[in-house]
Amino acid sequence: MDEEEVKATEKVVNAFFYYQKYGKDKILEMINQMRKIPNEHQIKIGESYKQHIRNVTQRMEHNYGVLKTIINYGAGMFGEEAMKALRIHQLRRPTPEYMSKVLSTIRQICREWSTDGNPEREATFTPIIEELNTIYEPENRHNIRILVPGCGLGRMAYDLINEGYTVQGNEFSMFMLMTSCFILNACKEENQFTLYPFIFDKSNSWSYEDQLRPIQFPDKCPNTVGDSTTRKNAFSMCAGDFMEVTANSSFDVIVTAWFIDTAHNVLEYIEQIYKCLEPNGIWINCGPLTYHFEDDKEENSIELPYTEIIRLVKETGFVVLNEKQIDSRYTVNRKSMLQNLFSCAYFSCRKPA
Repeated sequence: MDEEEVKATEKVVNAFFYYQKYGKDKILEMINQMRKIPNEHQIKIGESYKQHIRNVTQRMEHNYGVLKTIINYGAGMFGEEAMKALRIHQLRRPTPEYMSKVLSTIRQICREWSTDGNPEREATFTPIIEELNTIYEPENRHNIRILVPGCGLGRMAYDLINEGYTVQGNEFSMFMLMTSCFILNACKEENQFTLYPFIFDKSNSWSYEDQLRPIQFPDKCPNTVGDSTTRKNAFSMCAGDFMEVTANSSFDVIVTAWFIDTAHNVLEYIEQIYKCLEPNGIWINCGPLTYHFEDDKEENSIELPYTEIIRLVKETGFVVLNEKQIDSRYTVNRKSMLQNLFSCAYFSCRKPA
């Protein structure tokens, strides 16, 4: 990790540690808004509102404690240079993008490692696993090397490990890497930790109780995956850009779940996946096409519709085995009045022998 990477890591550390200040500002804003309404309205709303603010404050502080635990552990696992980033950080207001990533990380924990996220995982993770299990027999799965790029907090990789496959997760985001490091290595029992992901979800809320509700994680403890000294399959994580870390790699299966729309040029991903796969290798994709760089004027971005993508998949040389649409939500608050729904593109294909 060079000095530029230390600086980039420090920005991530700072954003996590700023959560407490962010929360206090949000709470102060709630108080100030209350003071601006007519006195008679303050009296009618006041008592329950004041109690809610006390509850939000308590849960915000709890969340902050968990985030500190995650970052302190994650920095320690990423070595001396990451610890340097932890030591040199000076608390300051992060960019809106970085603060948004902290909040989305909390939601991602809910999605991948709590029972609250079961419906989302069942919708898009389970079909991938089920299709792979129809292709590969249990007794040979430890020989099947699977890459999961953009693996987030590692749940898909963990579930595939539990099915007997040898899996490598790949992730670029340091927000995700530090948090997944904590979950995969530091969590010793199921539902060991509690978070309150929805305390600032004030719109589309049915009740204060819904905003305050907790989630526990991890719903499945990675330490229960089995004795690594006796099991035949293996698990590893690789940090970095997908195109760079796979330059000289090969796999039997590549699983892209909610990933291909992170490309600047999705054709590069398609060609790289083809290159990395062994003959007869399988690629399974599931996710929408919410292109991450579409509105970023400083980044190049080509946004292709699904029909063009599947055409390019075939022209690259893949034989398409299966295509369908799958409806799924993504990091939603299930008690909210607003429920965004994606119609995800699911396809599987094989690289010819």
